[in-house]
Amino acid sequence: MAGEYNATTPSPAHSVAVNAVNGVNAANAVEPPGAVEAAAASPPTERRFQPLVPLKGQEENLPPFPVDCLPTVLRDYVRAVAEHSQTAVDMAAVIGLGVLAVCLQGKYVVEGTPGYREPLSLYTVVIAPPGERKSSVMRDMMQFLYDYEREFNEGRQTEIRRNRQERESLERYISGLQEKLRHSMDEMLELELQHMEAQLEEMPVVKPVRFFADDCSSEALTNLLANNDGVLSVISTEGGIFDIMAGRYNNRVNIDVWLKGHCGDAIRVDRLGREPEYIPNPALSAILTIQPVVLDEIMSNATMAGRGLIARFLYASPPSMIGGRRFCTPEIPAEIRTAYKEMIYRLMAIPKPDKPTVLTLTPHATDVIAHHFHEHEIYLAGEGQMISDWASKYIGAVLRIAGLLHVAEPDREDVEISSDTMRRAIEIGRYFLAHSAYAYSMMGNDLSIKKAQFVLGKLKKDRITSIKRWELAKLCRGKFFKKSEDLYPTLELLQSCGYILQTDANTQPTPGRRPDILVLVNPAVYESSE
Repeated sequence: MAGEYNATTPSPAHSVAVNAVNGVNAANAVEPPGAVEAAAASPPTERRFQPLVPLKGQEENLPPFPVDCLPTVLRDYVRAVAEHSQTAVDMAAVIGLGVLAVCLQGKYVVEGTPGYREPLSLYTVVIAPPGERKSSVMRDMMQFLYDYEREFNEGRQTEIRRNRQERESLERYISGLQEKLRHSMDEMLELELQHMEAQLEEMPVVKPVRFFADDCSSEALTNLLANNDGVLSVISTEGGIFDIMAGRYNNRVNIDVWLKGHCGDAIRVDRLGREPEYIPNPALSAILTIQPVVLDEIMSNATMAGRGLIARFLYASPPSMIGGRRFCTPEIPAEIRTAYKEMIYRLMAIPKPDKPTVLTLTPHATDVIAHHFHEHEIYLAGEGQMISDWASKYIGAVLRIAGLLHVAEPDREDVEISSDTMRRAIEIGRYFLAHSAYAYSMMGNDLSIKKAQFVLGKLKKDRITSIKRWELAKLCRGKFFKKSEDLYPTLELLQSCGYILQTDANTQPTPGRRPDILVLVNPAVYESSE
């Protein structure tokens, strides 16, 4: 059992994630230069500029993965792999979290509140340029999963062979009955034939189990899910799977299986010339390592973005260790390797029930996630607009992570997730929130950022210090803003990031007249490099 993890009380969520990306310490934040003077010069108001937060994250200020939040066995192995490979601990940690999802998906769900449940599937993506040893780390983290699949199928060879022989024998017998009926119609023979055909149809086909896939089309992935009791994982060290989703083989985007496999919605496929496929409770996970150029391509795919596929991935951008790596590194200690293997075999061996086991929250755990949910709602109304599609799924991801952490601990038989486990899951969630915000901003996918940068460009061009909102709307009218109202969400985003402050421009309001809104520009904007 991992030791107790005591997280400090988090700062308000509207600043937590963006501050984590940009290295801003909320506790030590100070007013930007000139903010107080600008507010004093404006009409009377108690409001002040928020601390200036860059719209685009700074890679060097991304938080490290909170490895202490992982279960003890996984934590020790992750650190050993990172030391052996001379890579940041983030890479092995994110892949390790994906490994837990591979082992446990389809077997459990987490009930956040009555009637609201999340499966334990995860889509994780590690983003790193060539030369960062992604394949080496993936190999160390996945080795025992592949070993388990091989040994599992080797142990079933006798059963597979017997099943094949029984089916072949039954098929030959049916063929003989059909031949006899061609020469003479016999009612008893026909009834026997119907009985044998029904028996063959009811006899399951026992095949080698596939727990993992790599380079496969969405159609093939659906078929693999159907043939493996609705559970499968895609594991790849390249970004080719995204090319396949985008239509490499058939020139059309086909991502239904990815959307439904993540949330567990039933999959029904009916095609001419093929047997229909029905998967009532699909469970699909993905562990991918890709280069930044691949992420740029998928985030610019309108269909993937519009249908919410890219918002289902948990992104991580580990810091590069190039320039400080050592050639001679210690092996992964045998006892740590053995403990990791035993953990994987134990979790993989948990039988998949007809209906997933429901994990619930203790009252204290409920209080913890409810408090964090409230903070995140504030964040969604502010900076979260930059990644609204991803951030709207964030709480669900935290619940999934909590379920994985809970079951992965040894000798854990209870179904109640503790408050300590929930705090750990939230810390890991904060990591993904910051890294995903960075991924979105760096790849230029988020339209909210583009709009905000466009407005900033207009303000900075003439070094505007204050302007009425309707005048700014007129100045910015065009591609992004057709009507004045289109500008308002962008101004809210800029205000939450400290670039502007909106206040009542009328010192003496006129009854019956809508007040003019004055937009004040933070003087620090003209000192920043953005």
